[in-house]
Amino acid sequence: MSNPSRQQRRFPSRTPVRISRNYPKLPPIPQTAHSIDPDNDSDKHISIIHPAEHTLPSTKLVPITPVLSNEDLSTKPVLDGTDIESNRDLSTSIDVSEFWAKLRRHIANESLSNPDDHGCQQTPNKVVRIFVSSTFTDFFNEREILIKKVFPELRDELEPVGLQIIDCDLRWGVPKDSTTEQTILTCLEELDRCFEDNGQPFFIGLISDKYGWVPKLHELPDNIKERYRWIDGASITLMEFIHGAFRTHNPNAFFLIRKSENILKNLPEKYTDKFRDKDEISQKQVLELKHQLSQIVPPEHIFQYDCFYNGLDSTTGRERVRVDGLEEFGMKAKEFLSEAIKNWYSENFDNATSIDAEQKQMNTFLLNKTQFFVDRSEEFSMLLKYISDDPIDGKKPHKISADPVDHQPIMSIVSPAGDGKTMLLGKFVLHIEETMKDKFFLFYHFLDGAFHPTGSSFMHANLTQKLNKYLDEHQLISPNTGERPNVTDENFIREAIALLPVPFVIIIDGLDKGDIHHQRKYHEEFLFANYKDLASNHTYMLISSEPNSPLYHEIRRYDYYELYLKPLTIEQRSTYVENFFQRFNKVR
Repeated sequence: MSNPSRQQRRFPSRTPVRISRNYPKLPPIPQTAHSIDPDNDSDKHISIIHPAEHTLPSTKLVPITPVLSNEDLSTKPVLDGTDIESNRDLSTSIDVSEFWAKLRRHIANESLSNPDDHGCQQTPNKVVRIFVSSTFTDFFNEREILIKKVFPELRDELEPVGLQIIDCDLRWGVPKDSTTEQTILTCLEELDRCFEDNGQPFFIGLISDKYGWVPKLHELPDNIKERYRWIDGASITLMEFIHGAFRTHNPNAFFLIRKSENILKNLPEKYTDKFRDKDEISQKQVLELKHQLSQIVPPEHIFQYDCFYNGLDSTTGRERVRVDGLEEFGMKAKEFLSEAIKNWYSENFDNATSIDAEQKQMNTFLLNKTQFFVDRSEEFSMLLKYISDDPIDGKKPHKISADPVDHQPIMSIVSPAGDGKTMLLGKFVLHIEETMKDKFFLFYHFLDGAFHPTGSSFMHANLTQKLNKYLDEHQLISPNTGERPNVTDENFIREAIALLPVPFVIIIDGLDKGDIHHQRKYHEEFLFANYKDLASNHTYMLISSEPNSPLYHEIRRYDYYELYLKPLTIEQRSTYVENFFQRFNKVR
């Protein structure tokens, strides 16, 4: 990442950024006597993953008492920001020992207000964000290993239990003409999103022989200095370490230190500056960072790895240094992340409460399908009113049956393929599970999410099993017989539904998947073959279909409401695209 202060030294008007977490506001680190003015091309890169991956030691990062005594520290000069003139010489070197003594004291005084906070996500399906912090030009090879090998393997491992990894590469997310403010906010706001979603970031820090770009303190807007309690003399990379790991004593942080001897001794001279800082102060800062790291984080959170120079590579269209021997690097990174995530979200791996493979697969499908949900407030409200038995504005059921038995009409969600039926119903399912889980008995099946060759019998068996489990957990017995309905009885489903103390909601999407020749006999399949057992005054069935399809006409043999989804507007389509890129921090 290039130094934006060289390209643009102005700060546009910016709406204050939302601060999502209420961190304790501690005094900022006092400024050192001087700041670094880097004239090198130390670049910066971070990657985020949606949002990762069995059992880490239950360690917590504990602040260590600074090496220097309080007496020693008190003799160090401390200057308040108001004592430093804005036109001071920023190119003069700082006192590295003084800088780290103050930083260590600052970290030791920090504490996380709620260490049990695992983020704002309450459903079993969660986004896992992995934040990778490093300088840019010297860690291209390692980031490629993470993005192309480690993260896909984690994704394969974790998505079946409802944990989704986001892979966001800021190599194309920070425009070259960005101001200092924009560049810093792009980096640190990603960490804020990790805190919001996961409580503590899953943090990977890469360290070698570059300290990175150090913004000049007088160029930083006040909102950044106050919000992130900026530390004078810290590079952006170090500020990420401080904000994402050191201050919160983050148990999910892992640091990989590269031994560069085998690279530097064989590296062409023209690439030396891309792998090692040329100014003395930055070199000292990197050496001190490596030394201090072992006193700030537990040893099991640090791994040193070796690798070697293997020539130049131009296959990407740009000549780059090829670094090989990174197998152990990738293995250790995956091992740490996998165990950290399994520790952090252990409930997703609890065999006592785990759902079957099809349900896990469906949960992953819903999470992926709804992550860029486009608001359909009117339609969403109509679905909520339907299952709450509230009057639906402007809607009356189409009465087909003359049967006097009291039952609820079917809610038919209709639109051509691709107009958002699955996304709407998927979001509706997640909304019920997250905010109203105890208010309804919810049964759902999305054929795209977990296709089964014998889908009808599978759904019937699955519903039977779920009802049986619910009766057991709530110890429900029939008032007529004084006994619990027998799961093997022919009328079990009807009797079990009658005992439910909450409304019964059935959501089926994609029932006509694969019926390209329109030859299916839906009246012989679930749920129409079982309609008399399922229908009741507290059973609410929501079924999607395409217009004028055989399934569409089958639904119309019963009492029904119709919700016809209109095509997405240009504004909604634009919102979808923007939400997609915003998820990966690609919208300015």
